Amino acid sequence: MENVAPSTTRRGLLAGGGIAGMSSLAGCFDRLWSQAETPGPDQISMSIKSVPADDDPIAATIASRLRENYNDAGIDASHEPVAKAELYRDVLLEGEYDVFVTRHCGFDDPDALYGLLHSRFIGEQGWQNPFQFTELAADDHLETQREATEDDRPTELVELVDYLLQSVPFTAVAHPYRITGSRESFEVPAPLRDALGYVEFCAHAANGPRDGPLEVGVFGEGLTERLNPLAVDRNRIQGLLDLLYDPLSRRIDGTYVPWLAESAEWHEGGGLRTRVTLRNGLEWHDGEPIDADDVAFTLEFIEDTSLGEVDGGLPAPRFRGRQTLVESTDVVDSRTIELYFTNTTRAVAARALTIPLLPEHIWAERSELLTDRQTVAITHDNESPVGSGLLTFAGDSTDEEVVLEPFDDHVFRGTSDRPSVLEGFSRFEGIRFQVAPNSGAMRDLLIDGDIDVTASEIPPGTVEDIRDAADVSTTMETTDAFYMVGFNSQHGELGNPNFRRVCARLIDREHVVSEIFAGFAQRATRTPSLVGIRNGAWEYGDEFADPDPDILEFPGTDGSLDTSRTRPLFQDIGYNYDDGRLLE
Repeated sequence: MENVAPSTTRRGLLAGGGIAGMSSLAGCFDRLWSQAETPGPDQISMSIKSVPADDDPIAATIASRLRENYNDAGIDASHEPVAKAELYRDVLLEGEYDVFVTRHCGFDDPDALYGLLHSRFIGEQGWQNPFQFTELAADDHLETQREATEDDRPTELVELVDYLLQSVPFTAVAHPYRITGSRESFEVPAPLRDALGYVEFCAHAANGPRDGPLEVGVFGEGLTERLNPLAVDRNRIQGLLDLLYDPLSRRIDGTYVPWLAESAEWHEGGGLRTRVTLRNGLEWHDGEPIDADDVAFTLEFIEDTSLGEVDGGLPAPRFRGRQTLVESTDVVDSRTIELYFTNTTRAVAARALTIPLLPEHIWAERSELLTDRQTVAITHDNESPVGSGLLTFAGDSTDEEVVLEPFDDHVFRGTSDRPSVLEGFSRFEGIRFQVAPNSGAMRDLLIDGDIDVTASEIPPGTVEDIRDAADVSTTMETTDAFYMVGFNSQHGELGNPNFRRVCARLIDREHVVSEIFAGFAQRATRTPSLVGIRNGAWEYGDEFADPDPDILEFPGTDGSLDTSRTRPLFQDIGYNYDDGRLLE
C-alpha cells in the first residue's frame, strides 16, 4: 500500500510554532479552523452522458435539453457526448456516470424489471442494475411479482410500479415509433430487430424469391468489431446475433413456442420444474452435436463465466435476470434435461427458456481469467461465431459488411415439423448487412437501390427524404423500446430518491415528442409507461391508475423551465439556493 503523508492538524501547527508564541493567536486559529473544517456548501453538479448526435440524434438532443433545464434549475450540469461503446462501458461496466440518456430496447415481460433493478446485481455488469440501486422495499416488490399467481400478479405489478415511481432509479421519456425504409417492391411485416422479424420478412410471399442475399442497411461505428452475444461494451447490429444463436423457445405473439426444444413438460408438485426434450439431430454450425450438456453449461456459464475459479463468480453481463429463475439443472440424457426453478410461476419461469444456447466445446475454454473481474468470455471478440441459428457466419466480417449464409443442416430446413412462422422461409440466400457511417449514408444506400431494407431505425429528420424519393417507402409501427434517463444512485445527491423524483420531472415529454421526435413517438404519460412499459403492451394495463401529477408534471412550458415553479420543488425537499445556485 502506498504511504501517504499525514495531513497537517491544528494540534501539529500549535506544537510546531511553540505554545507561548501562538497562544495570543489561539482565538484566530479557532475561527480559521472552524471555517476550514466546515466549509460552505458547494453547488450541485452533474454530468449527463449520451451518444453523439451522429449515432442517435434523439438521445443526444434529450441530453442537451436536460442539461439546459438542470442549469436553469441551479444545477451545474454538463452534457458529455461519448461514443456508444464508451457509453456502454462507462454505464454498464464501470458505473462511471451521474446521469445518462439512452434508448432501451424494451421489456419482453414485467419480470425484466427484476434483472434491471434488484440489489442482488449491485456488483455485476451489464443491464443488471446499472443504476446501483439498493432499496429493500423494491427488492420485496420485485420478488413478490415473480412468486404471485396469475390472478394476483397484476396487483403485485401495480404495487411494484407505484413504488418505482416514488423511488425513480430511472424514468422513461417516450416510446418511439419504429420507422423502417424499404424498396417499394418489398413488404415489411415486422421490424427487423430480432430473428423473428427477419424470419417474417424473408418468408413473406411478396418478398422474393430471388437469387442472392437480402441486402440490409445499418449505420454506426464499430458494429462488426465484436460478435460476442455476452458482451455489452460494443455496438452491435440489432438482431444479427439473434439469428446466429437459437434458444430452447421463442416468444411469438405472447406465446412461448418450442424452438430447439421439442417439448417442455411442466410439473408443479414439490416445486416448479420442467423437463425439456431437445429436437433430434440438432447441430452447431461447426457440425458438433447439440446436447443437454450444452443447455446446462449455458445456464452455469451465465451465472459464472469463470466456472468456479473466482469466489462468488463472475456472471455474464447479459441474460442474468432470466438465468436467476433457474435454481438447478439435472441432465437426464443427451436430449433431456430438467430445470428446477426458484419461487416463481410457470408464466415467469418460461422466460429462462429464451436464453440463447452457447456451445460448451467453444465457450468453456473462455473461462480463463484476464483480471480479477474479467474472463476471456466477457471480452472476446468472437470473430467467427458458432451458434445454432437458421443462418451461419459466412467468414471474416469487415467494417463495411457482415454476411450470413443459410445453415443447411438446421433442424428446421427440409422438414414440415417446424413453427408456423417459418412457413415459406427463406426466399433469400442469406443476409448481407451493409454498414453505413451514419443515418444519412444509410438513407442514400436505400434511395440509390444498394439495399433492400433498413434495420437501423430511420431518425425523424430523415423520414421525409425517403418518402419524397422514388421507388422507396417507409413503414412505421409502435415498439416496446423507450428513451431512458438513468440516475446513478451512488452520486451524492442522486442517492436521494426525493431529489431523483424532481430531476425526473425536468424534461417536457410533450415537447420532446412534438419537437425532437417530430411526432413519431408516444410520450410516457401513464403510470406503467414512466417505467418503460408501453401503454397497452401487456394485459395488465387496465390495472394501473393515472400517475400523481407531482410525478409527471413539467414545471414549465414548451420545453423551457419556469424557475419560479422549479425552485420550490427542491426547497420543499430540503435544498437551498444561493444566487440561483442549487446547493448540496
